[in-house]
Amino acid sequence: MGNTLPKDMIIALLTLFFAVGIIAGYYINPYLSLALSFSAVALLLFLFMYRKSKSQLIQKPYFSISTWLLTFSLGILSYTIHNAPNQKLHYSHYITNNAIIEGTITHRLKPTEFSERYYFEVSRVNHYKTRGRILISSKNKTFSPGDNLIITETPKPINKPLNPYQFDYAAYMEKQNIFHQLNLNKNYILTGETKSFNYYLDYTRNKLTDSFNKNTFAPKEIALLKALLLGQRQDLSTETTEMFASAGAIHILAISGLHIAILFLLLNLLLKPLDRLSKRGKTIKLILLLLLLLGFAILSGLSPSVVRAVIMFSFISIGQYLNRNSSMMNSVAISMLLILLFSPKQLFDVGFQLSYTAVIAIIALRPVYKNIRLSKYRVINYFTDIAIISVIAQVSTLPLCLYYFKQIPLLSVITNIIVVPLTGLLLTFGILTLLVNFISTYLAHATGTILKWLIQILNHYTEWIAGFESFNIKDITFPLLFSITLTLVITVFGIWLRKPTFKTTIVVLSCFSLFQISYLGYKTYMNNKSELIVFNNYNESVVSIKDCNRLTILCNDTTAYPIKTIKPYLTAAFNPKPTLTQLNTLLWFKGQKIAVLEPNTIYPEDLKPDIILLSHSPKVNLEKIIIEMKPKVIIADGTNYRNLIQHWKATCHKQNILFHATAEKGYYKLE
Repeated sequence: MGNTLPKDMIIALLTLFFAVGIIAGYYINPYLSLALSFSAVALLLFLFMYRKSKSQLIQKPYFSISTWLLTFSLGILSYTIHNAPNQKLHYSHYITNNAIIEGTITHRLKPTEFSERYYFEVSRVNHYKTRGRILISSKNKTFSPGDNLIITETPKPINKPLNPYQFDYAAYMEKQNIFHQLNLNKNYILTGETKSFNYYLDYTRNKLTDSFNKNTFAPKEIALLKALLLGQRQDLSTETTEMFASAGAIHILAISGLHIAILFLLLNLLLKPLDRLSKRGKTIKLILLLLLLLGFAILSGLSPSVVRAVIMFSFISIGQYLNRNSSMMNSVAISMLLILLFSPKQLFDVGFQLSYTAVIAIIALRPVYKNIRLSKYRVINYFTDIAIISVIAQVSTLPLCLYYFKQIPLLSVITNIIVVPLTGLLLTFGILTLLVNFISTYLAHATGTILKWLIQILNHYTEWIAGFESFNIKDITFPLLFSITLTLVITVFGIWLRKPTFKTTIVVLSCFSLFQISYLGYKTYMNNKSELIVFNNYNESVVSIKDCNRLTILCNDTTAYPIKTIKPYLTAAFNPKPTLTQLNTLLWFKGQKIAVLEPNTIYPEDLKPDIILLSHSPKVNLEKIIIEMKPKVIIADGTNYRNLIQHWKATCHKQNILFHATAEKGYYKLE
């Protein structure tokens, strides 16, 4: 294996196969015994091939194949072990209809428009010792990390998306190992508090942020500082988040690789005098650097983005200490492998994918751009480097950004030329202000004034960039197929930049052709689709009829349709301009008759529809209607009362008729 691959690539390939194993584990979701058996067989095969390779003068590829297979199997095993429901003590195995749940609030999350949200660590269910986290919401009461609760209600699964192409919040939370939710009202007792690690961490962060009150910061400025310095985004307004997203600077609002990189450079600069103390000085510098990075990670709440950045730069520091600067890619690969070994579900985290993709691209293309110098002046070259790195980061992460966010902020490079150095100054003066707040009021006022100016500059500049709305392209149709093929194009183009040969040129053009074919093929497929969809909407009934590239939306209000409900569907269909029409009492689709029954609907006695849509809680005798009309399917959309839906469901079950409630099962599709 070592004879056929560069040493720097071995760990990277091991990490790649381990990651592929995690993906396979996610989709296969095998029993633990099966994953263990597969890993055991792969290990025996690896040992056999290793022993055989020792006696071979000319190495055959079998040992390499057995190594990749073993790594792949360990990826599956790691995912299976860390998937919470596979653990015997997980609370889900002990839940009953009248469950009594005991546990502790661990984290406060960003609140919604209607309620505060928290992670709740379950310690007992019906007096049985358990583990696992639940998402809880509270409208009337706020809690703090460390609060102990007894909850007398059975948790419910997190809701799946109820309309086509909506964000799947349940799948997102599942990848955080959270599967259930609870709404708190009068179903809990606050029994005290546990002064755990999270309690003291929250207390320390509150003390630090409270110290900013000496500097007369506005609430919005404190919210921004909490996000920049401590990774706490809960108090950021939606307007602020959208403004930074439109300007292409959303990454600075969450402590990530950028912040840790800036902190790493600052600490390296401050600790540089220790390099002069021979070997011992370098050792002390390394230990201090690692401890300070770890301390910052703990203070910011050990969020996944911070932990992975700290681990990454810790390995880079160790590599520098060992004078192995050439193996930076190995350092990144080792940090990635270590994170996935203990937290395999981070592979599905968007931040994880974006940060590692950008870092790998920046390192891989360093030979291409490291000697680019446009001027003899260091300041100009500094901003040139920022621009080049920003372009590499943006292009390399483009497939992921388009797939997840469906938008491209075209001015993000211009944004980052100013925002990146400004973030460095903000971190420097922010940390300095936090320290002097407890030492000298005069110094705190001086550094706080500078910090306030920097925040205002950041906000004004970001707001100015975000104002160029035409440069922020939104609602881009970009499914997974496009993301994969575009990633392939960008990867081979990066290889071509490093080694522009005739062969690599042909490969780049072939991959680009593949992307074009996938685009044209998918667009043709979507344009030729014909379907009727009954959406789940609470205020009014919404039905769409797609006939190839023509889309008609039928609803009660003909002046406007509920854009939030329909928008993801429109984006997925290449944003056709729909025709808005009144929802009639009778619809036809591909030879099937659909009757819409509303409170004031008058229908003929001889009406024999294939499908009945119940809307706005009509007072009907459904059993009689089923006997008279003999429909095949009954649909109840989101405009109906829940108690009526349950009654109709029971009636349909009794009459052996298919019943579909969109509030429970999601949208109804007829093709």
